[in-house]
Amino acid sequence: MDPITHITAGVLSSQVVRKPFSRRFIILFCIIAAWLPDIDNLVTFLGPELYLIHHRGITHSFAGGLILSMLLVAVFRLFIKSFPIIKGLIISFSMILLHIYLDLATSYGTQIFSPFNNTRYSLDAVYIVDLFYTFSIAGICFLAFRSKSHQKRIAVIGLAWILIYPVICLGIRHTVLYRVESELQRNRISFEKVHISPELFTPLFWKIIVEDRKTYKIAGFNIFNTCGTKSFVKFDKAELHMFKRFGECASIFNTYAWFATYPVMKTENSGKYQLITFGDLRFYSTIDFVRKLLKNNEPPFSLTARVNEGRKVMEYYYYKPGGTKVIQHLE
Repeated sequence: MDPITHITAGVLSSQVVRKPFSRRFIILFCIIAAWLPDIDNLVTFLGPELYLIHHRGITHSFAGGLILSMLLVAVFRLFIKSFPIIKGLIISFSMILLHIYLDLATSYGTQIFSPFNNTRYSLDAVYIVDLFYTFSIAGICFLAFRSKSHQKRIAVIGLAWILIYPVICLGIRHTVLYRVESELQRNRISFEKVHISPELFTPLFWKIIVEDRKTYKIAGFNIFNTCGTKSFVKFDKAELHMFKRFGECASIFNTYAWFATYPVMKTENSGKYQLITFGDLRFYSTIDFVRKLLKNNEPPFSLTARVNEGRKVMEYYYYKPGGTKVIQHLE
């Protein structure tokens, strides 16, 4: 989830738990606690592979969150001698759990049991930047500050909305899944499994991923209409053995195999070399204007291998969120 939503959740929480804390310090404390798990974004400076491994890793887990809350309270206690330790721990850990919940609602995947288990869990209910969600929470936050007599009550409503909205989206997602499967069966389109993933402007728009043995087919879905089965775009599934083979040259390919949920691939010739691009359909948009915004014409988190005739990786290109292209030579 985006930083604005996390920070706004912290501000709302500070209005609920303000007494007996100093107003100035409790707002700062809750904002830091609500954002703190995202401190792992600093790992982006260590390279794309470490980012894939550690973002939404230990700092977004229950165990790591507890340690972060203890460290945060210790820092505040160092500068504010009267800062209550137990209440501070309860508030900060609650803020971190709320952060984990918000991230868990998106499709990115969160390692909530790290370091004991590196499985990435996701509810696939909310797009990673949900404008309606963010602006509605910000609006409630503004009302809470404007109203002195009902400030706490409005803040409680805001926190309830933060918790309920992903549940509503999850219910809509299951309804969309039922409608899509019914339409595919009605049109006699074969499939092994149907996946529904958040799209920009969820819960009005969703991404349909129809899986069979060798391919994924993807299309957009508007809840006011049925999906257009003729508008599906087909992708070849990534050959998992290629990740292992390329991983002998660069470990990022093994990491990518672990990271990707819907791994796809395409192959292009480039002189005497081949360009083999791996992608994850979680980050492919079905909305035209979103795709047109992409730099380098590749979705974020794509990974391209330039291989020679012996299928050895000579270099790879990694596309960061925002379109920045990272090139790593292996020769």
